[in-house]
Amino acid sequence: MLKQRLELKLQNKLVLTVSLKQQLALLLLPKVELQETVKTELEENPFLEEITNLQPEFEPVKDYAKYYDEEEKPVTSRLAYKPSLTDMLEFQIDIEFEGEEKDIAYEIIGDIDEKGFLTVPVEDIAEKLHMPVQHVENVRQKVMRLEPTGIGAKDIKEALKVQYEELFGEDELADRIISENLELVCKPEKLFELYKDIPVERLQEIICNIKSLKPYPAINYLDEPVRYVEPDVYVYDRGDRFEIVVNESEIPRLKLTTAYRKLISDKTLPEETRKFLEDKLQRAIGIIKGIEQRRENLYKITEFLVNYQSEFIRKGREYLKPLILKDVAEVVGLHESTVSRIVSSKYVQLPTGLLPLKAFFSTKLSSSSGDISTEKVKYMIAELIEKEDKRKPLSDQKIADILKSKGINVARRTVTKYREQLNIPDSRNRRIKK
Repeated sequence: MLKQRLELKLQNKLVLTVSLKQQLALLLLPKVELQETVKTELEENPFLEEITNLQPEFEPVKDYAKYYDEEEKPVTSRLAYKPSLTDMLEFQIDIEFEGEEKDIAYEIIGDIDEKGFLTVPVEDIAEKLHMPVQHVENVRQKVMRLEPTGIGAKDIKEALKVQYEELFGEDELADRIISENLELVCKPEKLFELYKDIPVERLQEIICNIKSLKPYPAINYLDEPVRYVEPDVYVYDRGDRFEIVVNESEIPRLKLTTAYRKLISDKTLPEETRKFLEDKLQRAIGIIKGIEQRRENLYKITEFLVNYQSEFIRKGREYLKPLILKDVAEVVGLHESTVSRIVSSKYVQLPTGLLPLKAFFSTKLSSSSGDISTEKVKYMIAELIEKEDKRKPLSDQKIADILKSKGINVARRTVTKYREQLNIPDSRNRRIKK
């Protein structure tokens, strides 16, 4: 006979409050979007107040001419940026995947349609690459966590589930609604009727969150116009050190209004009004803390990146050292996913030009003298091709053999992939007839 008994169990569980969600959301925003978000919240939130009459801590440099040679283009001409979806994905794959997982990831993004969905079964990819199906599926799950989130999903529902989890955390109810009742999101009254046991406020929050997601992962890359970016961080080379300044110009300085305690403590308020005000207060606290955390973490990560990759900044891309997200996370004391979110869509203004923060990362290959970055290998391949005899151009296998003689172990197919990424034709199309 089974005995019934009561047990007290302690369990750690992350609860995403309104304030915490706001803080996490701000980590993702580049400077221009942060500025717009803060100004909108300032207009709509009664608990936020702008601090005025402050001396600005930083004024962006107006004259960039002293940082560039006369023949170089002015920095303002470099602010227009339109990366292709493939460019964005390949860059992230090079950073976050290694070995055969990288090959699988490349195959997956080669089989997605213009909306960002996988067009072939995972089993077909596994068969083509002679890999276990589960191994390919595991890589696909990781690919879906790249930017744009949900890329490589099989359908809209799977893409929305991944996006929801990444933005708002795991939620069984949200997962169920997306899986079984997605069509009712635009008919909330029917959802309320279907989930009578769930508080209306909880359902309203989930509906609002789902509506904020992108039905197609690649929707921002469908006929996307050229967008202009502004540096999130300025880096100045002072010779013996780098000076780092987080760009928060034109972002209002915020504080909580002094009347918020009185408003919240008013016992005559209707419960619905009190709930509304409490949510607004939580958002206000979240946005103030979020801006502070964004500033501190962005500074900390940039400081490590520029010091670690100082030769890259001063001498060129061929001096880029191997560096992955895990390396940075361990040094700065943040989770890999947090580092990934912070560097995503962020730009740094260097004396030599404007670059995405992700440009400081590179995967590694083994060599007789230690690890070498893939960017260094690409540079060596380009240099070999530039100096080759155009009447007898080097084949990819010959390039691989030359690199091997220099102590760099790289396969022919890897040389082919890097050459194609450099937009260099194969040996047959490089040959010049006598």
